[in-house]
Amino acid sequence: MPRLSMFAVPVLLALLLPSARAQASVSAADAPAAVASAPVASAAQHPSRDPEVQRILRAMGNSSTRGHPDLFGRFTGMRCFADHDYACALKYFKFGAYYADKFSQMAIGLMYANGNGVARNPVTAWAWLALAASRGYPGFVATRERIGRQLTPAQRAQAQAKLATLDKTYGDKVAEPRMLADMRLALMNMTGSHTGYDGGVITIPGPDYTEGAPTLTPFGFGNPLRDKWYWTPGKEYFAQRDAQWGGAGTVTVGPLQQAASAPAAAGSSAR
Repeated sequence: MPRLSMFAVPVLLALLLPSARAQASVSAADAPAAVASAPVASAAQHPSRDPEVQRILRAMGNSSTRGHPDLFGRFTGMRCFADHDYACALKYFKFGAYYADKFSQMAIGLMYANGNGVARNPVTAWAWLALAASRGYPGFVATRERIGRQLTPAQRAQAQAKLATLDKTYGDKVAEPRMLADMRLALMNMTGSHTGYDGGVITIPGPDYTEGAPTLTPFGFGNPLRDKWYWTPGKEYFAQRDAQWGGAGTVTVGPLQQAASAPAAAGSSAR
């Protein structure tokens, strides 16, 4: 089956951008920061209507995330967000964040910054964005700093306290080992041994699996060379994941905009 790039960053981030037009020009490094400055879009302009975004969303639903709860939280959260089911999106972004997914942590911060399904709260937004920026991704850091400059001294003290609380559950020191332990358990269940031998792997497909449709993740162990990192429960996995957010440069972030609110999608449920 065809594989789309798991790191189609501008497309993945387009759903968090209030303006659909921004997705064509935003790079991987500055896309998170641009979310805070993009203009409000009408329902007709919403990025979820873009064919490429819809293609990625379908691929998310078709992808197996066995052994990768970080991606399960991210993919499901994005699909809920696209449906305007923000309660569902927040639930699953927190699931991804629990397993060290920085994209999910950033998404939660932006939901609080822009008021997507929650009351706008710059203190909580900064705490989540600071957690997301803990590995130094340029766009994430720029967004954290832009939000931080809008806080009063009292709010900054509250935000630091909130970050300290979040770090106990979602910080890398606890979340990365949790993620790798889940991957190791999946590997043991898939192979029946510690050797990594693929003797008839059973892979759980995504909730909207269609045979032959595009996916974002390998089927089974995938290509032994290209996908080795994906099943390496160690620093290599996070190094490869971090590569998508790399890049240096100055990021310009404008004033925050109030995002248009939308009711939860009827019939939407946890995926």
